[in-house]
Amino acid sequence: MQRKIWINGDYINWEDAQVHILSHSHQRGSLIFGFIPIFENDGVISLFRLNDHVDRLFTSCETAGIPLEYSPQDIQLAIKDTVRKNPGSKFVKISVYIASIEIDVVPQDPFSTVAIAAYEPMEDIASKNTQPFHSSKELSVWLEKEKHQRRHDIIPPQVKIAGNYTSSMMAKWQARKNGYDEIILTDEEGYITEAPTSNVFIVSNDNVLLTAPEEDVLYGITRKSVIEIAKDENIEVKLERVLTSKLDNIREIFLTSSSHIICPVIRLDNKQIGNGKIGNLTSRLSKRFLKITNGFDKNFNFWLDNI
Repeated sequence: MQRKIWINGDYINWEDAQVHILSHSHQRGSLIFGFIPIFENDGVISLFRLNDHVDRLFTSCETAGIPLEYSPQDIQLAIKDTVRKNPGSKFVKISVYIASIEIDVVPQDPFSTVAIAAYEPMEDIASKNTQPFHSSKELSVWLEKEKHQRRHDIIPPQVKIAGNYTSSMMAKWQARKNGYDEIILTDEEGYITEAPTSNVFIVSNDNVLLTAPEEDVLYGITRKSVIEIAKDENIEVKLERVLTSKLDNIREIFLTSSSHIICPVIRLDNKQIGNGKIGNLTSRLSKRFLKITNGFDKNFNFWLDNI
């Protein structure tokens, strides 16, 4: 079908959504973005934790100094309308960018554009590219030793801005060439932070769920959801810094993101995690998450914002 993209209140065709090659956000990496899953249950279309996603978008813009003239309510209404106009979509991507052609790192015309696209990633994007799409439901992961992530003195971890993903892209690209699906990054002190587009959870030998403190990583909506689900399941959760040396003595690792929800890690640096299969706690949380997104969990039905 012909996808329509919302740009500053107007709908244009997918192929007409273009920005100049010399635009500030293209040249300087100043684009802020958000990515929201869409679920369909018995014909009812729902957006997952819409309020949280939009709040994070506005927080990122404010922290980075990117102007955003719309209100959160405006953006939510535009997202819902865009989903209605693009049936069969699985995700929504919101982009806030400075489209003007600029000379300096500080834009002379600091006016942002907002674009909202609703689409089915495999059909609308992956199938049209020349190379096969890399996908795995059980991950072999490389623990990145050289390129570090999340320095508060450069870009705050909570800012979902394009420039924040450059070093992790380089590291993951190399890991892919070496046969790994994904990477896990650390800070400069050797503490686990996250994957390039995912948060990291570790299950200790005493069945405690560990993940990095919020101030050290991107504010992940799926991460937040897993923590809340775990507490509802009476699973002990600790938000603490974990050294890489502790990874030799754990039961499970899994990654969380809007695209993969919960994705198990079965190998790390080519060493088997646990018994090399999806762990019990990972499986338990995945099943509960699926129940929620299918609309069958009264405790968390409020996470689904129906269209």
